[in-house]
Amino acid sequence: MQEWFCLSGNMRLAGKALSGPTAGLRRAVRTCLIALPLGLVLVAANAVAATDEGRRVALVIGNQDYQFVEPLVNPLNDTKEIARVLREADFEVTLGINLDKKELEEVVRRFLRELDDGDTALFYYSGHALQVGDSNFILPVDAKLASQYDLEFESLKVSHLLDYMKAASSLQIVMLDSCRDNPFEIASLFWGEEEYSLGKTRGLRRIPNKLGSFISYATRPGQVAYDGDGPMSPFTSSVVGNALDPALEIKDLMTKVREEVVRKTGGQQIPYEDSTLVTNFYFVPPKPKPIVVAHHRVSVPATGEAVALNIPEPVQPEGGSVEARLTLTPGKGELRLPGGRTVAEGDVLQASELASLEFVPTGAGAGDVELIGYEAQDQWGGTVSAIASITVAQADAPAEEDAKTEDQDQRLEALLAWLREKSVAGAVEADIGVGPVPVYPDVPAEGVAATSNWLKVVSADSDLQLSSEGRLLQAGDRFPVSALASLTVRPQIGSEREAGQFELELPGEAGAAGTITQIVQPRVTQCDQLATQPFDLQAVTEGRLANDLDPQAVEKACAEANAAYPEIGRFVFQRGRGAFAAGDLEQASAYFEQAYQMGHVRAGQVLGRMYYLGAGIDRDREKAVELYRKAAERGDPYALHSLGMAEIRGEGTPQNEKAGLEKLLQSVEAGHTFSYNAIGGFYLGGEHVGENVDRAVYYFNRSAARDDIYGYLNVGTLYRDGKGVPQDYEAALGWFKKAHEGGHPAAGTAIGLLYYNGQGVEKDPEEATRWFRESAQRGDAWGAFNTAFMLGQKSGEAAGRDRIRMLAMAVAVDPSSPAAEQGRDALGKADRRLKGKVLQQALTDLGYEPGPIDGQPGRKTREALSEFFETTGHKPVEGDEAMIALVKHQWELDRPRYDLF
Repeated sequence: MQEWFCLSGNMRLAGKALSGPTAGLRRAVRTCLIALPLGLVLVAANAVAATDEGRRVALVIGNQDYQFVEPLVNPLNDTKEIARVLREADFEVTLGINLDKKELEEVVRRFLRELDDGDTALFYYSGHALQVGDSNFILPVDAKLASQYDLEFESLKVSHLLDYMKAASSLQIVMLDSCRDNPFEIASLFWGEEEYSLGKTRGLRRIPNKLGSFISYATRPGQVAYDGDGPMSPFTSSVVGNALDPALEIKDLMTKVREEVVRKTGGQQIPYEDSTLVTNFYFVPPKPKPIVVAHHRVSVPATGEAVALNIPEPVQPEGGSVEARLTLTPGKGELRLPGGRTVAEGDVLQASELASLEFVPTGAGAGDVELIGYEAQDQWGGTVSAIASITVAQADAPAEEDAKTEDQDQRLEALLAWLREKSVAGAVEADIGVGPVPVYPDVPAEGVAATSNWLKVVSADSDLQLSSEGRLLQAGDRFPVSALASLTVRPQIGSEREAGQFELELPGEAGAAGTITQIVQPRVTQCDQLATQPFDLQAVTEGRLANDLDPQAVEKACAEANAAYPEIGRFVFQRGRGAFAAGDLEQASAYFEQAYQMGHVRAGQVLGRMYYLGAGIDRDREKAVELYRKAAERGDPYALHSLGMAEIRGEGTPQNEKAGLEKLLQSVEAGHTFSYNAIGGFYLGGEHVGENVDRAVYYFNRSAARDDIYGYLNVGTLYRDGKGVPQDYEAALGWFKKAHEGGHPAAGTAIGLLYYNGQGVEKDPEEATRWFRESAQRGDAWGAFNTAFMLGQKSGEAAGRDRIRMLAMAVAVDPSSPAAEQGRDALGKADRRLKGKVLQQALTDLGYEPGPIDGQPGRKTREALSEFFETTGHKPVEGDEAMIALVKHQWELDRPRYDLF
């Protein structure tokens, strides 16, 4: 009898199954005119529009302190300096130092979460890497590579990361300073079914480069790079020393780097690059031109005395120095600097000197208008022209202007006083992953002129992205006081652990007394804390497994987040997770569809899973695969697993075992335990791959070590069957119970088998049946079939009807499983009258009117069945299939945890 009682593909791990869009910010001002009081206009001629380009996002990893091979010398210094340079070049930097494998997975996910279509994505790595076959793998600090099977669990394939970057950005840059001898002693390693001999591998291989990418290596493929004698490697020190030269396009930069490294190493190391770029890239972004008051108007009395003109000082908003060359001077009167020095047309003044100019109206009388023309030029060569007009009036004429100036001064002082109070009142809270968050939305800036009153960014923590009016701000940058209401902060993903801060210098004040420090507390919304799904590349935190969700709490928190940020699909998706966990399939699918249409990648994968399972909707496996594929292209581990399984089995897509296994390996690489268990199951049974019990044990133990309920079940099954480990029924029962407590659908079936066979426990058919039925209710097809088998040992109509219902359940929950196949066969041989009664009883229980429950379906039964299909929207079927559809619908009304499959 044992052959009837088996788990559905015993080792199977059932294949379970953007923050919102933000404007691209650039360090440049918009091309626009800002309306000012007193007829003044600020001009930033030919400025770069803020949304012309996407953001710049970088992943910088330095692994130095290796645990099982000789540590390296320079990676930490290399990464520190590269990160500094990239931040100066306007990159948002995700930094990883001395990462073990799980930390490496998390940092890569955090980086991919930062990417949006249109961005520039850069990956820099310094540390140990290895070429295996035709691929390069970077290695975390806890890599042992002690077993031939370790590579899949202890590395990151560089080409995979490049593919994910390409799917989510418009331009990709990869910089690898990791070309060293293989430090591991192992002779060969497996990647999937292929075993690769390592021999004396040196350096890295050339990565196949697709259009739009720039890949640079510290040295030529197959050669070794050197750490060097200094604090940085020769390659990285040259990159750091030259990257911020605004004249160097990236290809020219690498030419200069190559020349320097060859010289430093006596020709032993020759950096190499591979470019498929179709556009130029400069690490130093284009600078905005100086900002001036295009036409400054001033009235002076005809007294013959020197009068300060108060021309607003030209400002380079990114902190560079500015000079002003006089292109036109007054025909009547003369211009002086404080101290009496006269200036003339063609003279070049510092910006502060222009602002201090005085006018002596010699020869000018009331009513005369004199002009001053000047051209402001910054240190990067940006120029802009402006004028000042001087109206000579009666001695008391300037009184009105003085009153206006006094009013402006009062408004400015009131605003600055408010700003000081606000900065000491407490932290500004900023949600992560919702785009730029206003820092001072209620600032009293109305009526404050945007003239020469500028705030300067003294410092800002690297985890806080500051911007004003669409311009990214860094230390040394300035922005007008009048734009304070537009000041925003965008906290980086992962920065919620501690508060950050930025410091502003106030206009007209010097020293510490003239600055304010604002604390910013990044936070993760309650919706994100409760409902993020693991490995979601558009999430802002690591997430919870389905069995850890509290549906009611999720609905409350995510409804609030959805109301606060209606444009962000992430909150809609996570709200759908709560509905899915609650068993509200109709609402869940609606949320997932909405989130998918809003651009949330994982929502497509979960929606695809619903189509695959037929969870609340008719099964459509081709539609499921279409949704999986789109998410897999972005590197979504769940989608890679689902698509890989579909390709291996040929479900919804032509069968391609090799391509499917590669996708599962990508999912394994990301730490997704579903694929650990799937591949382990294949090796255990020799299905799709060569049988290898030791490798199966290896995969299952890796999964259990990550607290996965499917890993628990599979390790328990190994102990039960004595495969790859000593047979131990007590250990098996312990693992099965851990899996059951976590919500595993099939764990009850496994426990029931032990009670049925008396393995490690006293034989007890009733207890076995109880466990089988519990798994059946959770959606395990073998649990349902085994329950039917046990009921078949009993007599009486009630047991017979219950048996038929459980056979129908075995087919309903997983129609492609071996259990379903046997269930269909048994249903075909079952008593027709009892089947008719089960169908009529189900219609009655669902509120339809099939007539008497007599096992003789007639007109009323057919009408009730037709009404059921019309009401529920399910495809009409007949015979046993109709009964199966009714049983499935009843089961779904009990809200099973489909999200655990």
